Amino acid sequence: MNKKFLVLLFLLTVFSYAQEKPIYILPLGDSITQGGKNGKDEFTYRYPLFCKLKDAGVNFDFIGSLKTGLHKEAKWPDYKQWKFDHDHEGHYGWKTQAVLDKLPGWAKSYKSAPDIALIHLGTNDQKSGKPYENVAKPLEEIIQLLRGLNPKVVVFLGHLNFNGGSALKIREEVEKMAQRVNTKESPVITVHMYKGWQENPKKPNSDTFDWSHPNPQGQEKMAAKWFEAMQPYLGKIKK
Repeated sequence: MNKKFLVLLFLLTVFSYAQEKPIYILPLGDSITQGGKNGKDEFTYRYPLFCKLKDAGVNFDFIGSLKTGLHKEAKWPDYKQWKFDHDHEGHYGWKTQAVLDKLPGWAKSYKSAPDIALIHLGTNDQKSGKPYENVAKPLEEIIQLLRGLNPKVVVFLGHLNFNGGSALKIREEVEKMAQRVNTKESPVITVHMYKGWQENPKKPNSDTFDWSHPNPQGQEKMAAKWFEAMQPYLGKIKK
């Protein structure tokens, strides 16, 4: 095999890798997705998940209409040789229906339709009552909206990080909805964030700053659960 052919083969291989499109990942939620509150290391799960995906060699790109936290001056650290990808769709204090109402407009700014959506919503709906109407139903509509952007989108629904109260009823309704709308072409997978979770900030092993917002330990736990759930699908997403 001559040297010119080997050089050509090498260049074609490099070009092929360069042309490979990333897996577009949409982190969608409320403050637990946005973070960035001054005075706290509120990096959210997005930072440790970014690190895990990079270490695993995944070619990915976070997408969303936002790049900042609650406070715009809040900073996220880079990781090794990689600049952190700030794009996200987390909105501090928002309820599920409000996110659904605005999502069509936000989606117009996305560089691509999402291949994967990481959805964690419902924390701000816990006092509203009617877990189906206020959480499960708008979540289903969000899924259908995302499928309109990409019929093969893989949707991960994070159950709320609480082990009591109205979160239990919300979990039940979301689980039923997810099973009903799950398809082979566009899987809907629930991620059980509450398992092994300590929400009480007074406990020495707490995963939160204040009952709801994950501290660095909680952020790492959430990232690990997202990453574990995503792994079977990362190699199946064809670009």
